[in-house]
Amino acid sequence: MIVERFVEWAQDAPAEMRADAVAALARSYLHGDLEPHIRADVEQALVYALDDRSLAVRAALADVFAGSSDAPHAILLSLANDAPDVATPVLERSPLLSDVELVDLVAQGGGRVQAAIARRRPLSAPLCAAIAEVGEPEACVALIANPDARLMRSSAARIATRHGANGAVRDALFARDDLGAELRLILMRAVASALQGFVSSCGWLAPDRARRAADDACDRGALAIAAGEADRRAFVARLAARGEFSPSLALRALLGGDASLFEAALSALSGQSPARVSGFVRDFTGRGFEAVYRDSGLPLAALPVFRAALSATREFGSGGASPELSRRIVERALAGCPPHDRSIEPLRAMLRRFAAEAARTEARRLFEGALPNAAAA
Repeated sequence: MIVERFVEWAQDAPAEMRADAVAALARSYLHGDLEPHIRADVEQALVYALDDRSLAVRAALADVFAGSSDAPHAILLSLANDAPDVATPVLERSPLLSDVELVDLVAQGGGRVQAAIARRRPLSAPLCAAIAEVGEPEACVALIANPDARLMRSSAARIATRHGANGAVRDALFARDDLGAELRLILMRAVASALQGFVSSCGWLAPDRARRAADDACDRGALAIAAGEADRRAFVARLAARGEFSPSLALRALLGGDASLFEAALSALSGQSPARVSGFVRDFTGRGFEAVYRDSGLPLAALPVFRAALSATREFGSGGASPELSRRIVERALAGCPPHDRSIEPLRAMLRRFAAEAARTEARRLFEGALPNAAAA
């Protein structure tokens, strides 16, 4: 009887009145002391309201049922699949929606739907992983900002990989206290890749030069991040596992006087213990060093260059963990290139770029040091 009367009345009633009526019916369903048959009739009327042409009516129903554990599950699920204006409160608050249902909604929904789910408290690790895998930037920002989300490091890394070039996502990740070296590296490479594409598309740099500049910037950034790592061997191992530890990074570390990172790299890449590698590095002219160098997978043609750099590091002293190149060490390494070996021409060209970079860094440092003296004079 209730259903028939409601349907008849709703044909001509204004949307605002229909919304108020639906909200009242929903509250009576949840809180009224109704007879079972009347309760069933009210539920049927609410099911009918799911097809109402007005968003306001369906939104009114969603607002009442969103946080209740006593709402009919079928109605909640229909509301969750409705337009974002209707679905949002249900997606954010309903305790009746299972993780399986929510994962499906994440996969099928757009940014607003995903963001609403990302704001749920608490938010399970599987749901976080689903949003990290397919979520749009706004959903990932909401997820990162949710203090009750079980955001695993692997999910955060996936977000950084997919959306690291997005400023809002990047800012949200940097605001977290648990941002580790791996995420910093991913974000750095994402920004470098975006900048590379931008300067190339603008015609400011040729694509090859833009890529080389981005690679050099990433190597400098990786060394700066490595400076704050207590376990540098593990740091190199993580980079190597991602395919991001290059011979140029190992060489740049050494050319900056950072022999300890070079040793950590040899240990991680060769599988030899740090103590054993350290002994070989001390005797870098010996066959033991050559053997561990081969095991590391570093290019054999570059062995004389690494030996020359180690010799210069020993002579001039280690500069510690720094992304800046030492001009004297770079020049010594360049002199260590076999003069008639054409196979190392790419390496020689890279060392010449490094020499120019080191010269500019040195000149800039001297100029900046002279400014206070000039001002005082």
